[in-house]
Amino acid sequence: MYLQKKNNENFEFFTKNYIPWGLIKRKPGFLKLLKKEIEKSDIIDNFNSASDKIIKNFVKAVNLDSKIHKTIVFISGKCYPNISRQASYMKKNRFKTYLITMENLSKKNLEMIENSFDEILQNCSFFPTLGKIINSISPCFFHVQCWMWDFSLGKFVIKQRSKSKVICDFYDVTGMYANYDDLKIVFDEHSIKQDLSCEKFIFENSDGIIHRYKESVFIEYAKRYKNNGKFLEFQQYADTKLSQSNKLTVKNEKLKFVFCGTLIPPNDINHPHELFSPAGLSYSFNKILEGNHELNVFQPLNSNKEFNKWLFDLKKNKFSETLKIHNFLPLSELIEKISEYDFGINIQQVDMKKTRVSKYTFDGAMGTKNYTYLEAGLPIIVNKEFKYHDEIVTKNNIGLSIQSEDLSNFNHLIKNINLNVLKENVKKFNLKNSLLIQGKDLLSFYNSL
Repeated sequence: MYLQKKNNENFEFFTKNYIPWGLIKRKPGFLKLLKKEIEKSDIIDNFNSASDKIIKNFVKAVNLDSKIHKTIVFISGKCYPNISRQASYMKKNRFKTYLITMENLSKKNLEMIENSFDEILQNCSFFPTLGKIINSISPCFFHVQCWMWDFSLGKFVIKQRSKSKVICDFYDVTGMYANYDDLKIVFDEHSIKQDLSCEKFIFENSDGIIHRYKESVFIEYAKRYKNNGKFLEFQQYADTKLSQSNKLTVKNEKLKFVFCGTLIPPNDINHPHELFSPAGLSYSFNKILEGNHELNVFQPLNSNKEFNKWLFDLKKNKFSETLKIHNFLPLSELIEKISEYDFGINIQQVDMKKTRVSKYTFDGAMGTKNYTYLEAGLPIIVNKEFKYHDEIVTKNNIGLSIQSEDLSNFNHLIKNINLNVLKENVKKFNLKNSLLIQGKDLLSFYNSL
């Protein structure tokens, strides 16, 4: 675990409390060599001592600040941009913000979130230690990331807290994604039951819930649980300081499309089309590229080259010149880079007769990538089947919404679009839906609790 020091302009971190597994090569007798190396050193003692000191300093800082300030301790697996932005906004509004994260943050991660938190405790993946920390601090709020299949974190924090309010921040909601019997097509029953049980506990025991669904759809789903009704829809709203596309597009020139997000193979037994809509990406990629346009694909953070082999094969076998595959970029760098393109795409082939994904998802889910594209100043192309995607596009005239069955006519559908008008509308959308504007609802939400 490492702690960010307050007011440290050099952004230094404790970096000595780790076990250097990589110094000993894996070979016969590896474990004996490792044990011997550890026994003749002070690695374990130094690690325990340094970690104990770091935790005590973190606890002291939270409790001191909580006596005179409003304080929020964010707890996450991975600190995704939406949580970082929420923390940044609250920090600018006189809250003291802290982060406990399960992951080991890279230098780029740290640079990306350094202005969001007063202090950071990272690599805290041992639940007994996390529980000890939670029981030792008394912030005004805990703000917990609730990631599908990891809802146990939310339940754990709620059960550990004493007087602090707990806000749970959902990305996807398991029960809203698909029903129990349909989830069993791929996922094991134990995992489904555990997630649904934790989901119920969170809905019924948290003090407030933040989500990224259409508010009316989320409220309708929440009626199945006994809850206090404190909900807030909060998307990845634009940081208007970042780059937006100013590029004017000349009619009839080759268009540049971009996709960034989860990539699902078209024929993977563990990711069937009826439960994973992105399994239909291959079809939409082909239709775009067959029109002789350029497609830029940015791989996700957890990209696996074997899992994404279908994409590299598509480039190698069919579109070596026009399909361009890029490595993962942090959000601020990604937005800067993709602002050079013409359209962001979030469209795939969906068979509504065969899909087992729930009505709640098709009616109310919102893809974060939509807001990433818009923040870069790009119009978006979405599925009309996803009604909330369709609504923001058509209502604001910021892109194109297409039925899956019409994807075969993709080139014809985009032929007469005035891209420059769409880009101007995107700028207007971002001004109305910036973090600066929408953050006021977040502040009111916290204050209401």
